[in-house]
Amino acid sequence: MKKIQLIFAMLIISAVLLSACQPAATPTAVAEQQEPTKEQAPKLKVAMVLPGLKTDEAFNQYTYEGMMRAAKDFNLETAYVEEVAQDEQVEVIRQFAQEGYDIIIGQGGQFGEALMTVAKEFPDQNFIFSVATDTGGVPNLTAATVSYSHAGYIAGVMACHTTNNNKVAMILGEWYDPHRQMEASIKKALTTCGKEIEFTSVATGSWSDVNKAREASLALVADGYDVLIPCLDAAYVGVLTAAQDSENVKVVGTVIDMAPVAPEVVVGSALFNWNELGYQEASGNLLDGKTHILGMAENGISYVTNDLLSAEGKAAVEEAVAGLKSGELGIAP
Repeated sequence: MKKIQLIFAMLIISAVLLSACQPAATPTAVAEQQEPTKEQAPKLKVAMVLPGLKTDEAFNQYTYEGMMRAAKDFNLETAYVEEVAQDEQVEVIRQFAQEGYDIIIGQGGQFGEALMTVAKEFPDQNFIFSVATDTGGVPNLTAATVSYSHAGYIAGVMACHTTNNNKVAMILGEWYDPHRQMEASIKKALTTCGKEIEFTSVATGSWSDVNKAREASLALVADGYDVLIPCLDAAYVGVLTAAQDSENVKVVGTVIDMAPVAPEVVVGSALFNWNELGYQEASGNLLDGKTHILGMAENGISYVTNDLLSAEGKAAVEEAVAGLKSGELGIAP
């Protein structure tokens, strides 16, 4: 893909930022009443609190669309607030609770403390800590996420069948527990193709800084790493441009399908099905105060392979997917 196309893509993707650190105007809740079918009253009132924009073409948008899909299927009354900053979280969540919403979803790992605080104040309502596994022992707080371990294993299988230098690297923004799980699964998958593969991980300190991701990627390439696995938000474009500007370097995408941006370097992607996560959270299926991780079998993770991946590699991915779905590989979601 030509550089001008990537620059255009970077401008679009700049809206993808998921951080709650950016200043924002005081959020206003937006209610979106669905047209009731057969004149039935809504079963549940569901609210979603987002750290970014619901039009970001990424995490925020897809989880929001999952809630709206559930609203259509279950005749829900829904509302949302977008671009909620750190110091606004408790206020926004508490307001939804005071307004009688049955399910309140904090969509992102940064909402944990605020959700635990408000959930204790309103024990008769349900709260969901999304993209997380910690409920804090609060009985009316459920944690839900997609399986980073399943995504990591699929990405690792693709990388294993792609590297020629036997050197694979993961690039991410910051370390959280799910990313450690992802790293462990990548390492395990890299042992499955009969090669002795060197693996490393680099955290740039930013999920959205394209230049930092590019610089980190170029440094890895200089050290001989020829397969890069980005787990990033907008910053993944920096990894793609680094691969494009290098010889014989390929990328295994995660989170989204990265091939449309750089088809000449992306061999495949392990996809995070944020839409399904939002759907399950809003539908009321997860209200038990426990942790739910949606893996391959639960449609939380899927994948796509491209022509750059060998036939042997594609067959190995299909075998891995079957093993993850059945549990035979012993990798928990």
